[in-house]
Amino acid sequence: LIPPYDHPDVIAGQGTATLELFQEAGSLDALYVCLGGGGLLAGAALAAAECAPTCRVVGVEPEAGNDGQQSLARGEVVTIEVPKSIADGAVVTHLGAHNFPVI
Repeated sequence: LIPPYDHPDVIAGQGTATLELFQEAGSLDALYVCLGGGGLLAGAALAAAECAPTCRVVGVEPEAGNDGQQSLARGEVVTIEVPKSIADGAVVTHLGAHNFPVI
């Protein structure tokens, strides 16, 4: 069983969306990506590093569910209580173990 966001194959698969974006749009100055468990952001970061190394990749998350921001500040995965948000795809309690080192 492959988890919905914390697996190398998921990261690779999610990265294809960014590859397609660069194929269609060309190089970008910045790319803002939803940060839930981190699979999409990790894939986007890897694809951008390969296709557009000068593109700044930024993860965005609900203020109430800022486990990603807390994790980056502490240098380790931080687990929070389930946040209340209408952004249900970004409502997670922690970043994935495979995703965090990439992000």
